[in-house]
Amino acid sequence: RESMQDSALTSKIGQVITGRFIKMLEDESKKDADKYKEFYKNFSIFIKEGVAADFKNREQLAKLLRFESSATEKGELTTLDDYVSRMKEEQKEIYYLYAPNRETIDNGPHLEAFKAHGIEVLYLYEPVDEFVMTSLVKYADKDFVSADNSDIELEEVPSGKKKKSLSQKDSIALCEWIKETLGDAVNDVSVSKRLVDSPAIALNADKVMTPSMRRMMKAMKQDVNMQNSVNLEINTNHELIKNLSALKDKDADTAKLVTEQILDNTLIAAGYLEDPRDMVSRVYQILERVSAK
Repeated sequence: RESMQDSALTSKIGQVITGRFIKMLEDESKKDADKYKEFYKNFSIFIKEGVAADFKNREQLAKLLRFESSATEKGELTTLDDYVSRMKEEQKEIYYLYAPNRETIDNGPHLEAFKAHGIEVLYLYEPVDEFVMTSLVKYADKDFVSADNSDIELEEVPSGKKKKSLSQKDSIALCEWIKETLGDAVNDVSVSKRLVDSPAIALNADKVMTPSMRRMMKAMKQDVNMQNSVNLEINTNHELIKNLSALKDKDADTAKLVTEQILDNTLIAAGYLEDPRDMVSRVYQILERVSAK
């Protein structure tokens, strides 16, 4: 009985000390942002581990998280509270994107529609960050949603920023042809409402696991499905897609190579492609055909 009492007391003391330490960090982060930024640079992994593992203190620890975002300059960090304060009135989700660095996100297709609509996106650079987001689920009653999720419904990019598109009939026919050509490599092919400058985009259709999380599980020798679940969206305003629509009826073989390359390009941009060997071989085939003309 004494052992059980001691264990309960030790647990209670641990909770009190942890709570006070978290409160101290929160106060320090407000008093001296630069000093806390340096602390966070060195010890953020432990805060993130706490968010993922410590259910009781998760909400308090979330206030200590810091991220770059599409609304900050490189190296400048923002809090979740600051993000929420800047959200549009009708916005119900906190959006984030994972990539190895800022340049990859800034130059990738997934950010285009969010930029066009003035919606801020948090930037995640470490694979553990996605586990943090899935552990938190919500913050300030706002759901965390990866900006590469295929279920996101954004308003179509304003017409003033878009060029003349393929007709609806040609768009449907092209989507059906691409899906037939790519087969099981994609779940679905559709016309995108979120693209501005890029010809196509690969979106994560997995409801549970992101590609980076899947790679982490694979590295840990966990038994998970290694096949990325991807939806492909095409920009029917882009010249490449309009050219492909015509090419499929004139030279189906070359159109197939171009379509497969478009898919791999989108997978690279999204960080989904793990084995580029087939892509390299295909690029040479395309170059051979182009150079022969």
